[in-house]
Amino acid sequence: MAKKRRKKRRIRFGRLLFLVLLVLGVLFLFFRGISILISFFQSTPEPSPAEPTPTPDPIYKNDYDWSHLKNDDGRYRYEDENYISSFGIDVSHYQGSVDWQAVKNAGVEFVFIRAGYRGYSEGILHEDTFFRENVQKALDAGLEIGVYFFSQAVNEAEGEEEAGFLLNLIKDYPIEYCVFDLEIEDEEQRTYTNDQDINTAAALAFCKKINESGYTSMVYGSKNFLTHDIRMVDLQDTTQFWLAGYGTETPEFPYVFSMWQYSCEGEIDGIDTSVDLNIRFHKK
Repeated sequence: MAKKRRKKRRIRFGRLLFLVLLVLGVLFLFFRGISILISFFQSTPEPSPAEPTPTPDPIYKNDYDWSHLKNDDGRYRYEDENYISSFGIDVSHYQGSVDWQAVKNAGVEFVFIRAGYRGYSEGILHEDTFFRENVQKALDAGLEIGVYFFSQAVNEAEGEEEAGFLLNLIKDYPIEYCVFDLEIEDEEQRTYTNDQDINTAAALAFCKKINESGYTSMVYGSKNFLTHDIRMVDLQDTTQFWLAGYGTETPEFPYVFSMWQYSCEGEIDGIDTSVDLNIRFHKK
């Protein structure tokens, strides 16, 4: 009988121990789960990498809508809610003597005339041999006149000197636009080793002097010249731009410009040679 009682006590003790261990295990799992949940909700997820902020293009973009550009037998016209255009040409002594009344009758509305140039090698300033004839006869025919100077400036001082030379040539004529035309074509030119800094400084000096004298300045150049050979961003608040680009239906140039020379092979009554054709954009 005593053995049976001891056996029963051992069985009860074992069951009690099992229950205690079971409760402890359940409690451990419960508090472990609570701890994991607290850690989960308190944890801060790793932020995803931020997208880089795009750097804005510092050069002003043009806002032309080329669906409004019309080609009327080689003569471009443009009109939208903001702009209207005019048709014109540019000439130098290479066109020889021009019948300006015939040019006017052919529908030309404006002309840019080369007033002078600096020599390729010696750097001497010259008046274009047909400048005075072209200006006076074009004015007599009722055409709007602008002028340009073919630059070979190799520093800021020469750019300013060219502007002064041009201003002296045009002082007796009703002219508004004066253009800085720096072209670099081959290694024989004195400007062949110019860098972007030199070209920009010369253009800026020219344009500032023109503007201070009451005229409107403009810088002429191809897409490559305006993109790489000068810094438009340094000039855009001072001057306008005249883009030269041929062989395309629309200008392949995103930046602001107010005139486009779209052909160097134009044919106009009153001129015996081929001539450059231009479209100028006017704000309404």
